[in-house]
Amino acid sequence: MAIPNRHLVLVILLALTLAGISIGVRAVDPAANAANATDAAPVPAPLAGPPAIAPPIPPKPKYEPVRTPVLPGDTLSTIFKRHGLADRDLQLVLRSGPLGKRLATIHPGHEFEFEHDEHGNLLHMKYRLGRLDTVEFERVGDAFQGAEVVREPDRLSKYTHGVIEQSLFQTCQRIGLGDGFAQRLARIFQWDIDFILDIRAGDEFHVLYHELYLDDERIGVGDILVAQVVNQGEVYTAARYENDAGVAEYYTPEGANMHKTFLRAPVDYTRISSNFNLRRKHPLWKSTMPHRGIDYAAPTGTPVRAAGAGKVITRSRTPANGRYIVIQHGQRYQTKYLHLSRFARDLRVGQAVRQGQTIGYVGATGWATGAHLHYEFLVDGVHRNPRTVDLPPAQHIARAERRNFELQTSLLLAELDRSKATPSVALETAR
Repeated sequence: MAIPNRHLVLVILLALTLAGISIGVRAVDPAANAANATDAAPVPAPLAGPPAIAPPIPPKPKYEPVRTPVLPGDTLSTIFKRHGLADRDLQLVLRSGPLGKRLATIHPGHEFEFEHDEHGNLLHMKYRLGRLDTVEFERVGDAFQGAEVVREPDRLSKYTHGVIEQSLFQTCQRIGLGDGFAQRLARIFQWDIDFILDIRAGDEFHVLYHELYLDDERIGVGDILVAQVVNQGEVYTAARYENDAGVAEYYTPEGANMHKTFLRAPVDYTRISSNFNLRRKHPLWKSTMPHRGIDYAAPTGTPVRAAGAGKVITRSRTPANGRYIVIQHGQRYQTKYLHLSRFARDLRVGQAVRQGQTIGYVGATGWATGAHLHYEFLVDGVHRNPRTVDLPPAQHIARAERRNFELQTSLLLAELDRSKATPSVALETAR
C-alpha cells in the first residue's frame, strides 16, 4: 500500500533527527580532551637496553704442585735451593710464627709440597709429617700464614693373642703387629716383668687394642686398651684409663698404677753380661772385686733412661767409671749409670729429671770390656740388687676418679673376656 506523502516526510525528519544525536555523541571536543589530559594514564617510558657487561676477571694462573721427600741431611734451605725457590721466601716462612720455627728441624721420610710461580716465588707449601699431620703455609701479600691440619683416623677395636716360644718380639712379628707393638706392650708391664730375663716358652698375652684406619685403609695400631700377660703362671692385667684431665695411664683392675716409682731396667738391652755379685772376679784385673750393680749389654749409642724421677747430683768422668751419672731420688734412693759414651744434651748437675727421660747413651768408657750400661741401685746408701730390691708401692687411682675408673675398666675387661671366649672374631692367634 502506498505511504502518504505526509507520512513519508515524518519518517525522513525522524531519521535525520536520530542521525544528528548520534553525531553529537561521537563528536570529539578539543577542550574536553585538554581537560581530561591530566586524568589519562602516563605513557610508560621506553625500556632501557641491557646493562653493559663488565669484562671477565682473568682467573689466577694455576701452577702444578711439586712434591719432594726429605732426604737424609736435608734442611729446608737445601730443599729450597734444589727446587729454585727464592731465599727471601725461605726466611719469610721460617719467621712466620711457631709453625715456621718447627721447620728448623725436618726429618727424613717426611714430605714437602710446593706451589710456586714462574719466577720461583713460593705461593703455597705443605709439610707432611705423616698421614695424619700436615703443616701448611699460604702466601698473603708479602708474608706467610701457617696452619696445622690434623686428621683423626677411624678406630676399630681388635683382639689378639700370642703364645711366646722365644721372645715377645718374635711373637708380635709373627702375628703381624711388629716390634713397635711389642715395645709398647713391654713398657706397660716393665715395672713387673723383664721381657728379656723373665719370659719363658709358653708364656702368653691377650690384648685388646685400637686399629687405625684412614679413608678405609689400615694405617697402624692405636692405643692398647687392656692387656693381660701370663708370665711363668702368674697373670698380670693392665687397663688403660684416661682421667678428667685427659691424662691416660695403665692400672691394675684393683686401681693400682702400673707406673711404679722405679724402672726395673733403665735401658733396652740385649742380655745381662754381668749380674749383681759381691764376690765377682773382675774380668780385667782377675781379682775378686764386688760387682755392686748389673751390666746391661747394648749397642753403643742406645739411650739410657732415668730409672725414676729425681735430681742429677753427679755428671762426671773417672778412669774406672768412664762417663757416669748419679741421680738422687728423694731421701732414701740413689741410682748410678756408668760407662756412658756421652751425656744427653744440656744435662747438668742440679737438674730435675723425670722417669724415663734420656740422660745418656750406652758406651764402653772407663774399665769396660765392651759396650754396656753398669747400673747401680742404692737404698739408704747401701747397694742393692736392682732386679730383686723391694720398690716403693704404686699409687692407686684417686678417690674422685674411682667410680669412672671402675665403669670404664669393667667394660674393657668384659670385652677382653668375650674376645678370649670367641677368638674367631679376633685376629689370628699365633703360636
